[in-house]
Amino acid sequence: MSRNFVPAALNLYRVREAADGSRQLFLSIQRQKDQYQGIWIVSPEGKVLAGRHDYKDFKNAARELLDTIDTGLAAFGPVKPRPVDTIKTTSAETIAALLPSRGKGVRQDGSVDLALYVRQVLGGGRDTLPPGIEAGRAWLWDGKYRTDGPAVIDSVSLSSAAWRALAPKEVKPGARWSAPENVAREFTRLLTASSDQSAMPRPEDAKLAKLDCEVESVAGGVVHIRLSGNWNMVHAIEGDKSRLLYGAAAARGRAVYDVGAAAMRSFVLVFDGTVRHGRSNAAPNRTGAVAEWSAK
Repeated sequence: MSRNFVPAALNLYRVREAADGSRQLFLSIQRQKDQYQGIWIVSPEGKVLAGRHDYKDFKNAARELLDTIDTGLAAFGPVKPRPVDTIKTTSAETIAALLPSRGKGVRQDGSVDLALYVRQVLGGGRDTLPPGIEAGRAWLWDGKYRTDGPAVIDSVSLSSAAWRALAPKEVKPGARWSAPENVAREFTRLLTASSDQSAMPRPEDAKLAKLDCEVESVAGGVVHIRLSGNWNMVHAIEGDKSRLLYGAAAARGRAVYDVGAAAMRSFVLVFDGTVRHGRSNAAPNRTGAVAEWSAK
């Protein structure tokens, strides 16, 4: 095992329930330095060298974190630097290299990974105000459509069968069909602009998951499909039914299908929704989201 430091992020909700050795390792780490979450610096043998949960002064949080790392290094002893080849690349290129199937192409088993993007939004005009929004929150729709806060970058995998279910059954204008509910439920995670797994709604949280498809036109063996759908979900944060998350969204989009190849060329679905914390009548935040994929 390497004696160099390797950073790793833990999903505490999963590791606490894991059936492999990761759960035992984490419990051992917590016994050595008890803290709910934060940073542990651990040797390859599982010995906790340093850790930090709370900060004395958030204005100096970076300095306190560096001090924690220095404490861990001192406890560990001399560290031999690893030879690393420097590669200049953009963040988009890095994502593409690490996740080559994200948002493009089809795997050998016929499954695909749709690229997902979610964030809170503002604006768009009060003419787009959905029903049931309190007058005091209508200001969220004022002004130009714009982003509000950081984006969540995610992906969702659809099996070969699920992907085929989105293809047209009849190649003629006006032909209509609906995606199976289990396929539509896979888009439920787009109803909140949070990457925290505790707040991420699951397919089973959907109270409504409907994705309708209609052939808009057919020309030269290419089918243009209009997509529309509605979703509604209730998610219990960390399984606590007293901490509920309510989300709803409508979506519109397009897909292009190649009749000769019997395969999709592209797929894009744009969501406009609201999310509420705590009560079904709580003040909402707005969300915008995109699910996209292309054959190349």
